[in-house]
Amino acid sequence: MPPGRIGTALLDVLIGDGCAACRMPGPPLCADCTALMPVIDGHACRRCGHPWPDARDACPQCIAGVAQARQAVRYESPVPEAVRALKDSRRRALADLIAVIMAAHMAGPAHGAVLVPVPLAPARHADRGFNQADLIARQLGRLWGVPVHDCLMRHDGPSQRGSGAGARRAQVAGAFHALGRVPLHAVLVDDVVTTGATLSAAARALRAAGCARVGAVSLARVVLGGAGTRVG
Repeated sequence: MPPGRIGTALLDVLIGDGCAACRMPGPPLCADCTALMPVIDGHACRRCGHPWPDARDACPQCIAGVAQARQAVRYESPVPEAVRALKDSRRRALADLIAVIMAAHMAGPAHGAVLVPVPLAPARHADRGFNQADLIARQLGRLWGVPVHDCLMRHDGPSQRGSGAGARRAQVAGAFHALGRVPLHAVLVDDVVTTGATLSAAARALRAAGCARVGAVSLARVVLGGAGTRVG
């Protein structure tokens, strides 16, 4: 195992105990915090999954190039705490739990679909030691019985955290390219959808390489408004 991976594994041991959201001793995400995650209910855009007061076929938040996108929960507490703990504190056990939550609240893709994790830029991947989208996709693939194909590469670029929609689109324009053959039906996997710029750019790269249909699944969606329900 490379030294960076060894260090990451040691961090999992040192800081892996306790709930990522409430800090109570126990599992990486306790039952109470899991129950507080705001699930996106049926009142959502049928194309992109953004929640609204009423169901609709398409909406202003639809993601260009993505035929259908789904997210399990809104990006509201305790979801950001769990995502940050996975990515910033490198608590990789949370990836499996996130996949379980996604599978519990979203149907698996149609037969013939292949899960494609959204890649990190090489520098970010080297710093973190793993790609959270890949970890989530691998567990989702096991839960849904769907193959996973890591067929995208991302070029290094600036971090998107804190950037607005226009800046995000500019930052990821041309950031992805396909590696070899791509599936005819790909379903991108990522942790959080903010503006959809990343998914749109990744979908564009897949389509340019011959993919006929691109969907997307994510744990959470940053929403402008709409409805949701609690897990419990």
